[in-house]
Amino acid sequence: MTPPARAAALRGDDYQHIIGWYWACQALLDPDIISISIEDVDGGAFDDIVVRRHTDPSCFLQVKSSNTAETIIDANWLTTASTPNGKSPLKHFHATWAAHRYDDPLPRFQLISNRAFDHIDPILRFLDKHSNTVGQRLRPSTPGSKAGKQRKSWAEHLGITVTEMSAFLDQFELHHEGNEASWFRQARDAMRGAGLRIDNDAVTLGRDLVREWVKTGAGARTRDDIRKEVTAADLLARKGTLIFAVHAIDRPAHSLQPVQVLDFVDLYEGETDRERRQLVNPDDWQTTVMPQLAAKVQDLEAFGVRRVHVIGAMRLPMWFATGVRLPDIRGWVVSADQRTDEWRSDVTPSLVEARELHKAELGQGADLAVAVALTHDIAGDVEAYLRSNGTSVGELVVFGPAHGPSQTAVPDAAFAVGWAHAARTAIAIATQRTAARHLHLFFAAPAGAALMLGHHWNMMPPTTVYEHLVPTYAPAMTIR
Repeated sequence: MTPPARAAALRGDDYQHIIGWYWACQALLDPDIISISIEDVDGGAFDDIVVRRHTDPSCFLQVKSSNTAETIIDANWLTTASTPNGKSPLKHFHATWAAHRYDDPLPRFQLISNRAFDHIDPILRFLDKHSNTVGQRLRPSTPGSKAGKQRKSWAEHLGITVTEMSAFLDQFELHHEGNEASWFRQARDAMRGAGLRIDNDAVTLGRDLVREWVKTGAGARTRDDIRKEVTAADLLARKGTLIFAVHAIDRPAHSLQPVQVLDFVDLYEGETDRERRQLVNPDDWQTTVMPQLAAKVQDLEAFGVRRVHVIGAMRLPMWFATGVRLPDIRGWVVSADQRTDEWRSDVTPSLVEARELHKAELGQGADLAVAVALTHDIAGDVEAYLRSNGTSVGELVVFGPAHGPSQTAVPDAAFAVGWAHAARTAIAIATQRTAARHLHLFFAAPAGAALMLGHHWNMMPPTTVYEHLVPTYAPAMTIR
């Protein structure tokens, strides 16, 4: 049964909106995308979806759907106006192309349709499945051939030369795409990559977000706009929590899909995670790693959610730095998997002591060195390193748990958070006592404890964090 005209129109809207939602998810994944616009006022005949980019070509998409296989796109459809005083689709498409043909970089112009293209049409039969254009394969056709005559007829229909007609057909992309269900699957894949829910209700909610943009005349939606809206619509894969992956010494597989990924594995020396302890260029800590970390956190802030679950393979200095950039004072709640448990910063902290295990007068300068010794005592190694390198340190203080360091000294998140509070207080007191203006920080701790200490590292002097090279150390990042 042929559906009523209104039903057919609604199906067409749904088709356009699910494709728009697919591109909205791509905007969350691709930093080159500036915005997604539906029914774009500057899109001309390709106004259904406009994808604007920073460096790559922007894309103008016109979406045409049909409820049956009877309707195809052929020469008659392209050159016939739908109303007596209207323009044909071909005239609309050419006018938009002509208005933007000299943009830099040249945009892409795509007709997206679930309708088949007439495979026996003299021109459309030249459709190349790689470029989705007819221009290249049509170009050798002679003026006397069927294709050549139709090319001239189309040029006369548009009031242009055959040469301009050929230039237009070189860039007019014809995409025969699947039905709405097919786009649901593509949108679901994009949602998975963007760290969103992928259940059927979530896909429908996403499509409805796009419909709402059209109803309200929302205009271009930036990545930040889309992030806020998917958060408000409860579309995040982990309810109320953003997933942040930091790939430092390896890229481990994980069941959780991150919304942001920081990857600097290739900056390290070594071929395996065990070998990766130093950067090839140590300057990259300040010029690349730290700026990228700050930028990713800024992207996370755009979601409007303050819960972040951190995943990835990294050493203790990077866990600490990640906690510093997601601080408690800005309302962040951080979490991480510590073996089989999830450690969260919003647990009720245990009342624990950051005990001073060791103190040494080095007399080499005005800075203060602090060693965190939770899993084992590193006082000897750290002191030997500082003395052998003549580091500008006047005093070394080693803090640990009340009953001494061990592999089980930090049993859970409550202890880690409580110890972070106590350690920060103890370190602040030592800093005031020594009038130190720069700290040197060394770690022997669970990853979750390093994250929690960084999370509470507030109102502290500039701090250089050191990487353990076994048995010596090397400076990593400096946090200011």
